[in-house]
Amino acid sequence: MDDQQNGNDVFDLDIFDTKTKANEGIELKIYKPDGEFSGLYIRVLGSDSDQYQKLKRKQEKQRVKVLSRGGRDAVENLYEVDDINAIDLVVAATLGWRHENGKPMPFDIGADKKSAKAFYQQYPVAYNQVKYGISNPENFMKVSAEPSSDTQMPLSS
Repeated sequence: MDDQQNGNDVFDLDIFDTKTKANEGIELKIYKPDGEFSGLYIRVLGSDSDQYQKLKRKQEKQRVKVLSRGGRDAVENLYEVDDINAIDLVVAATLGWRHENGKPMPFDIGADKKSAKAFYQQYPVAYNQVKYGISNPENFMKVSAEPSSDTQMPLSS
């Protein structure tokens, strides 16, 4: 007979669940370089989400394939490809954005992947915050009432 059947409380393993909220997504507050809140919220999936993990596995399979061929080109392009892959993961995890005052956004960041990638490349301050927020498991814990994304995130890598 297990502890539940005896009427005893059992340890709740859901305290480790980041996947549920990672698949649902959260809003991250984006800060300006001076540390002041910009008014911008970006909605993202977490790094434990199915979509993020699927793309990451695909990228890693491609990386192994390239490295298995060997040669100078494989090694020389490794870091450039890693940077591109990192941005692609952030773009894939980006669902949308909004301004706190309802100001119209210049494009649909969740649907226009090309513009989203250009945005992240042009504004590394925002990119680094989103990249950090996506990979921070505290943002996706079920037990937390609000994501820790409300706290100041690193503004540069």
